[in-house]
Amino acid sequence: MSSTSKSKRPRIVVVGGGAGGLELATRLGRTVGARREAKIVLVDGSPTHIWKPLLHEVATGALNTGEDEVNYFAHGYRNGYEFEFGYMEGLDRARQVVRVAPIHGSDGTLLSPAREIPYDWLVLAVGSQANDFGTAGVAEHAMFLNTPTDAEKLRRRILELAFAISTGADSGRRLGMAIVGGGATGVELAAELNHTMRELHQYGSRLSTDRVEISVIEGADRILVAAPPSLSQYAEEQLERRQIRVLTNSRVAAVTADGVELADGRRVPADVTVWAAGVKAPAWLAELDGLAVNRVNQLKVGKDLLCEGETRVFAIGDCAAAPDGDSERTLSATAQVAHQEAKWLAGSITAKLRGKEVAPFVFKPQGMMVSLGKHTAVGSLASVVGPKRDYHVEGLGAKMIYASLYRMHQAVVHGWALAALLYCGDKLRRVARPALKLH
Repeated sequence: MSSTSKSKRPRIVVVGGGAGGLELATRLGRTVGARREAKIVLVDGSPTHIWKPLLHEVATGALNTGEDEVNYFAHGYRNGYEFEFGYMEGLDRARQVVRVAPIHGSDGTLLSPAREIPYDWLVLAVGSQANDFGTAGVAEHAMFLNTPTDAEKLRRRILELAFAISTGADSGRRLGMAIVGGGATGVELAAELNHTMRELHQYGSRLSTDRVEISVIEGADRILVAAPPSLSQYAEEQLERRQIRVLTNSRVAAVTADGVELADGRRVPADVTVWAAGVKAPAWLAELDGLAVNRVNQLKVGKDLLCEGETRVFAIGDCAAAPDGDSERTLSATAQVAHQEAKWLAGSITAKLRGKEVAPFVFKPQGMMVSLGKHTAVGSLASVVGPKRDYHVEGLGAKMIYASLYRMHQAVVHGWALAALLYCGDKLRRVARPALKLH
């Protein structure tokens, strides 16, 4: 079967514990792992997982990471896979080993030296990071929303500014927040920030919402360009009803310490600038033992999700440039793509272990759902009305559908019974705790 002797179980190593990687490791762990047909290993540089589409809620304090994180050590123990803590730093394809960087403690003490993890099949699911497109000042002055650490940093910055402006030496002035990028992340963050400012005022903050200026800056002619035009229009109307300024056809020339400079000479003042304009795969993938990548460092894969020229190395999720059917287009870096790839690949690897063939991966678009605050959302349901129809759902019903997406992710990761208990626990906690994390 591989370099591993036939008497040993084949090792399936998944690098990256995001939505796709964790789901894949869980599915394989509960099936071929539990039946001892293979050994499943998940590798990640963080000990916990949180669903990336919820990072805008972490950034505003609406979601407490301490309550919603999944610990890989404990989860792996319950679901048939092993967890290896550490960041991947290299690959030896000839020897079929993944190189993992050393781990240091908070005081710099070496906790674990560099090590190698052998594999029979390897799945790279390392996600993506912000793409600043070489724009001046982004690295120095913008904040990001790629990781829970980014989200917590943004949350603390917003709380500090709100406190300083409402009670400190800066009291009386306005608070400006600029979000560069009018995709789902930027739109959801803008709506959540508006809601947070209202909640803070109710909790006693002297910073009223009329002194908060939130701007969404988008280079295209409309926000949510991947969605039907009617959905974009509704989302823009909802943002403007909340006094959120939407600037379309506005390309960013530079980000400074106190705002955003646009290519046409306009300037958007901002105390906080969040860059949500695009993503790219980590740069180190381009140096990964000869694996082919595209211009944004995504690994080139075929319809079998195998990396070009490989029979043992797969890639899924944001780090993979997977083809959209027979077209030349690359699938978007979204949670639903990662989910479908993980589900298909779990079945494909299981079939390979049992000597069976499977049909190529085909992405089935399910539409787009975008949260617009606590009680409303907007979305297109491509799986119901077809991907080419300009139709959308909105309001509280859409918000309920949006909320169900996270519950379905929890069901995949934990099973339906535990997901139901977690849902009940969330409802009970909200009775006793503030609506926002205020520390």
